[in-house]
Formats: sequence, C-alpha cells, structure tokens
Amino acid sequence: MKPIMRCFDIAVSLFFLLFTVPLMLVVSILIVITSGRPIFYVSRRIGKNGREFIHVKFRTMRAGKELGRVFFEQERITKIGRVLRALHVDELPEFFSVLSGKMAIVGPRPLPARLLSGLDAVTRAQVPPGLTCLAQVSLMRHGRLTKRLQVKLDNRFAAKRSFSYNVQILAATFSAFRNGKKPDLAPDATADRRRFLKADFRT
Repeated sequence: MKPIMRCFDIAVSLFFLLFTVPLMLVVSILIVITSGRPIFYVSRRIGKNGREFIHVKFRTMRAGKELGRVFFEQERITKIGRVLRALHVDELPEFFSVLSGKMAIVGPRPLPARLLSGLDAVTRAQVPPGLTCLAQVSLMRHGRLTKRLQVKLDNRFAAKRSFSYNVQILAATFSAFRNGKKPDLAPDATADRRRFLKADFRT
C-alpha cells in the first residue's frame, strides 16, 4: 500500500473514531437492551491477496441461517438493526480494522469466500477491502447490485486505484449518503448496471 494512502486511512479513521466512540458505546447498550447479546457480528472475510481476516460489525440481525444477500433475510433484521443499517452506524467498528491495516477507507467491501466462488476476483484481491468503493456507491445511488456486477466494479477500482481516485469515491459516497436514497432490497433486484460498466466513474 502506498504510504500516502495508508496515512490517509489512519487520519480519516482517527478523525471518525474521535467523534463516534461515544456513539458506539450508546449503540452497544441499546443492542443489549433491545435484542440481547452478542453486541457484535463477527465473521471471516477475504482480505488483500485472498487472506482471511476477522471482520466486526454491530449486530443487526437475530440468529438464523445466513443466505448471503440481505434482501433474503429481512425478517431477521431487528428494529434497532434497521436504524443502524439505514444510517450505516453498524459499520463503525470497521474503523478499528482500518487502523490495524486489515482494511482501508476506500476499497472493495469485504465478502465471505463463498460469495466470491466462481467469480473473477483476482484483480479485486490485489487491494485491501474497504468501507466504500464503486460498488457501494452504485448500491447507495441505485439500490440494486448483483454479485457479479459488484466484483466487476471492484476489479475496475483495483485497476485504477490512486489517491485522487480514492478521494473521488469518498466524496461520491458522502454525496449519496446525504441524498438519503434508500436501497431497494427486493429479491428480484438483480439487473446488471451496464451503464456503470460502459462509462468511467463519475462523481
């Protein structure tokens, strides 16, 4: 990883943690009160060069069989979990993974190995996973994203990755979050975003 990108990741993570640690304490208490323990959802995800790492988020679901796609698991999401997901607060613990070097601020979202099976994810694996990337912006703006398209967008990012490109994607993420477009999580939300594949990234 280029030193400037690593310094950027550390600086952004420390900035957000400085203001969100009190919020994380409140969220932890609310999860225990409303849905009990555990507070965190801990899983194994694929990181840079295909290495697995422990991924931690706030728990937003009740126990049950994991199907790998959120729109198949709507009945398992808790009431507070819906709020945490809508505000992306469930992802705050990931800043600690960024500080440890397991993740980056901008990079492909970390996925379980089973969801990458049969897909061309070699280029994607050359960069560390992150909090947001092209595929995340696509989901936030348009609400629909297939697994295959997600990997294609991740591969595109990995091939074009640079500090300025990371800043562009981060700015686009904040823009999409500010607009507050709610993702469409219908089971049939599987149409490829071909226009994203035909055009270069635009903020």
